[in-house]
Amino acid sequence: MTFDLGKALLRKEEYESARLTEFEFAEMVRALKALAAELAVPVEPMLGVLAERGLGRALNHLAQLAGRDVEADYLRCRANARAKLIEERGDPSPVRLG
Repeated sequence: MTFDLGKALLRKEEYESARLTEFEFAEMVRALKALAAELAVPVEPMLGVLAERGLGRALNHLAQLAGRDVEADYLRCRANARAKLIEERGDPSPVRLG
C-alpha cells in the first residue's frame, strides 16, 4: 500500500474550492437579503433572479425597485455578511499544508 501525494493534493484542492465557493455564495445571499430588507422590497423574487440570471441581474432588479443605485449598499452589506460568517464559521482562508 502506498500513499499517493498527487491524489491527496487533488482531493484537498477540490475540498477547498468547494468550501470557498459555498462560503462566497452564502456571503452573497446574506448580503442580498440584508439589502432587500433595508430597501423594504420582497426577498423571494430577488433570490429567484439571482438563481436564474446571476448577481448582476439581481442587483439591477433591486436598483429598479429602489429607484437608485445600490452597488455601494450591496458592498457594505457584503462586508457585514462576511464578518458575520467568519464569526460563525471561522476564517475561510485555505489551510496551508506546511
